[in-house]
Amino acid sequence: MLGGRPLFGEPLHVGRPNLPDRRRFGELLDCMFENRWFTNYGPLVRVLQSRLQEKLGVRHCIPMCNGTIALELAYRAMGFEGEVVVPSFTFVATAHALEWQRITPVFCDIRESDFTIDPACIDALVTQRTTGIVGVHVYGNPCDHEAISVVASKHGLPVVYDAAHAFMSEAGGASVCRMGALSVLSFHATKFFSTFEGGAIATDDDEIAERVRLMMNFGFAGREKDRVDYVGTNGKMTEVCAAMGLAMLEQVEQIREVNAANHAVYGEALAGIPGVRLAQPSPALEMHNWQYVIALVDEEAYGLSRDQLVRVLEAENVLARRYFHPGCHRMEPYRRSFEESGRSLPVTDRLSGMVLSLPNGESVLPEAVRWIGDTVRLAGTKAGEIRAKLKEGGHA
Repeated sequence: MLGGRPLFGEPLHVGRPNLPDRRRFGELLDCMFENRWFTNYGPLVRVLQSRLQEKLGVRHCIPMCNGTIALELAYRAMGFEGEVVVPSFTFVATAHALEWQRITPVFCDIRESDFTIDPACIDALVTQRTTGIVGVHVYGNPCDHEAISVVASKHGLPVVYDAAHAFMSEAGGASVCRMGALSVLSFHATKFFSTFEGGAIATDDDEIAERVRLMMNFGFAGREKDRVDYVGTNGKMTEVCAAMGLAMLEQVEQIREVNAANHAVYGEALAGIPGVRLAQPSPALEMHNWQYVIALVDEEAYGLSRDQLVRVLEAENVLARRYFHPGCHRMEPYRRSFEESGRSLPVTDRLSGMVLSLPNGESVLPEAVRWIGDTVRLAGTKAGEIRAKLKEGGHA
């Protein structure tokens, strides 16, 4: 620690769940019990689907049990096989959902400006085995869809987007979930909008939506359970998760305002600290959920590495995260088949060693944000002392 006891007895988490109105959630649970309908596309799931479609401005938004299954179904619905170009700077599920279906993820570098896949690097990665491109709207920043579309059209490839961070992100007058053939959302408890555990596929394409609905329900077609038109699985969302989602939808504007206010306080609290820079949302965004507060730590200028600062913050009950570190290409099983990654993905490797995600959300008060900023500032001034302690195996 930096001296004294941590100011906050309870840890400050990245991704600590936001909460709905408990009374409203209880009312929705009462409906579920009165209906005696707990799963299998119940009435609450259907209402949630309708409200999500309205919120995102898409023809179809299909709720699912979790975001990873949604990714797998999205890839299968698009007919992906062989190789698919995907950024390495993402949560590993983006790649795993490909590998799980014996599709090879071919990792692409990112743009330093917004952490999203670099369209200029995609073309060189396309081979005769390539069947698609996956973009990730990192921290809610929209991919450069127009530039990606040019490359995709050149090779006749479909484009899908992992929009796990991008609920309520808008650019060009519309939700970013309208980009590409489809978008995959995550409604995990740590996300801005949560259904406890859940996800969705959003698309304006009726045929894709129909394939997804078949696959997520074992391939059953129609009401009778004796006609199977597709190889499927069980991707259905439960009614209790839909109840959580409906209650949370009523809170999202309030949560977004809290996140935005905290982000502004972080900007003030971290201002002027040598070697620490607060990443700003992409200028292309017209609406943002402000969930992720990302600081970039330059070890040479700050005096401590990002990982050393993480240890300092942990000692002060601030559980910051390294989103994303390392890049997927540095993880098993991928690094064994991507030996030249250090030269191939320089931006990914550099930024993954610098990014630091700081706590945000309803559970984080402005005074906590200011204290985190003070802690980061003080750690920088005591960098030499802290490095010596860490080298000796002690606490920061």
